[in-house]
Order: sequence, then structure tokens, then C-alpha cells
Amino acid sequence: MRLYIAMAALMMLTDVQAGWQDILGDVIEKTTKSETPSADSLQSDAIRAALEQGVGYAVNILGKKNGYLNDAKAKIVLPENLSTMETLVRKSGGNEMLDELVLAMNNAATQAAPQTVEIFFSAIKKMTIADAQKILKSSDNALSEYFKKSSYGELESMIKPIVTKMMDENKVSYYYKQVRNTYEENSEAIPYKDSVLSMGKSFGLDAYVPPKELDTYVTEKAIDGLFMKIADEEKSIRDNPMVQKSQLIRDVFGSI
Repeated sequence: MRLYIAMAALMMLTDVQAGWQDILGDVIEKTTKSETPSADSLQSDAIRAALEQGVGYAVNILGKKNGYLNDAKAKIVLPENLSTMETLVRKSGGNEMLDELVLAMNNAATQAAPQTVEIFFSAIKKMTIADAQKILKSSDNALSEYFKKSSYGELESMIKPIVTKMMDENKVSYYYKQVRNTYEENSEAIPYKDSVLSMGKSFGLDAYVPPKELDTYVTEKAIDGLFMKIADEEKSIRDNPMVQKSQLIRDVFGSI
């Protein structure tokens, strides 16, 4: 009888242990499955890492002192309409005025660059798996194109007030207005001004008229410079994925 009871207890204990082992096994299996990221999740994380790396690269390069000014590709030059008359202005003794104008435009863009990080990172957080897959399979400038689509309006709204404020502080408005006023004063002296200007426009001479809105021009060029640098970093990642510091980037971009 005692032997029977002992055997029954042992069997019950074995069943209980087996039950807990089964439950524990299920928990471990479910946990392992939940903690193992899917291919789509890995791709999304890699794209986010690449986006953050691209933004960091762009802001570090262009946000440092003379970042725009010393960068051959991102440097903000005189507006086309103004550059057509640059030689004439310089010959008339306007070297310093034009140099200060170019310096201030680029300084304004440099001042604004670090302020864009929050907008870029917000766009990264909103990125969907579909967005990530599209970027991964796209060309070298897919990252910057994603930002253009998702963030251009916000970037413009945020950067323009900074540019306007910096331009005023750097007297860009003053220098530019001198150029614009010189044009206005001389054009006012032209007999039959409206008829002459209308005729000149038909011959393409309006290209020599300096634009009135400079803030918008500088804002657009500042944004273009950021996108350009992000695209440069993306190309570097795609061309040389295995030299990237991020293991995630190496794994995902190295497999395509």
C-alpha cells in the first residue's frame, strides 16, 4: 500500500513537473519568437539608422563654421539674376558689398542647419515599413527624396525665419537692398521705363534684374545643401556598406 502511494505521488510530481516544463517551454518559445526581429523590421531599423547617419553627416558638415561657404557643392552663390550683373557691380567698386552678401547668405544657412535635426528625426520616426522597403530598393538619393516628400514644408517654415533673422543681423538685407535700390534708381531714369523694360523682357534681359525676394532663395538653397549631403552619405553607405560602423547597416545594405 505504501509502495502504491509512493508511486502515485511520484507520478503526480512527474506530471506536475512535466506540466511546468511544457508551460515554461511555451513561454521561452513565445519570448524567443517575439524577440527575434523579422526581416522587414531589420530593414526598417537599418533604413532609420542610415537616415540618422545621413542627417548627422549633413548637419556636422554644414552646421560648423563656414560649413556652407567652404563646401564647393553646397555653397550658396549669388542668385542667377544678380550673378549676371556681378561683373558690372564689381567693376563699379562693389567687391566688398557682394562678398559680404555671399558670406552672410552662407552664414545664415549654417546657423539654421543644426536646428533641422528635430524635424528630420520626427520624419524618421514616422517612416513605415513600406517606406523603408521602397528606400532600400531605390537609387542613391532615396533617403533625401523621402525627406523632401515628408518634411520639405516643415523645413522651409522652420528655416526661413532663422535665415531672415540672421540675414538682418549680418546686414544682408542692407547690402542686397543697396544693389536692388541701385537698379531701381537707374531704371527710374530710363525714359518710357515700362515700355523699355517690357521690350527688354521679350529679349530675355529680365534675367539681369535682381530678384526682390532673397530670403526664399537662401532658404531653398540651405535645404538643397542638406539634401545634397544626405544623398552623398547614402551613396557612401550603398557603395561601401561593409565599412560602416553600424552592424545593422552592414548586414542589411551589404545583402542588397
